[in-house]
Amino acid sequence: MADHITEEEQIEALKRWWEENGKQTILGIALIVGGYFGWQAWTDHSAEQASAASLTYQEMLDNLVGLTPGETLAEDKQLAVGLLADKLKSEYSDTQYAVYAALTKAKLAVEAENMDGAVIELQWAMDNADDVSKSIARLRLARVQAARGDLDAALQLVQGVDAGEMKSAFEEAKGDFYLEQGNTAAAYSAYQSAAATDNSGDASVRALLQLKIGLVQPAQLEEPAAEE
Repeated sequence: MADHITEEEQIEALKRWWEENGKQTILGIALIVGGYFGWQAWTDHSAEQASAASLTYQEMLDNLVGLTPGETLAEDKQLAVGLLADKLKSEYSDTQYAVYAALTKAKLAVEAENMDGAVIELQWAMDNADDVSKSIARLRLARVQAARGDLDAALQLVQGVDAGEMKSAFEEAKGDFYLEQGNTAAAYSAYQSAAATDNSGDASVRALLQLKIGLVQPAQLEEPAAEE
């Protein structure tokens, strides 16, 4: 009899637990299962997006095959590159391919002396890129702003920025902008910093930095001329 009562009590306890917690348990399981399949759907979609973006980007690059430095891209190919780049930016904006497309379009704009167009593309790239590509876009945008004559905007883009591995390139650009403003003391300091942080291992880069340092080196730091 005791066993029978205990069993009934267990059943009643189970009923009470189910009434209190059953719905939440089912909901929790549904959320877990739904979350899993939702995650799978998202990853599958992301993979499809990346694949489609890659194909579009490759199609864009095919129009640039054989183009040599300084050579102007044919008008029909410029149009094709522009349309494919815009497609990447509008349909696959969350991929790096879209950022690369904007950088490529900016490069072509500079070569066509369309600085306003280059600014638009580089700003888009900077706003949508990861850290490394963001630094590249920022530095190029600063160079373009300087070419447009807006040295204040150019300096603002390269000052107070954690450029990481690109610190030397940022400091060199800063020196160039200061030099254009006629501020040789600031240019000298920036070039010195660029040389100190250069880790490219490229002798030509080092030589160019030393040349720039020599151009703005304060007179009191120059070696005295040898007496005759």
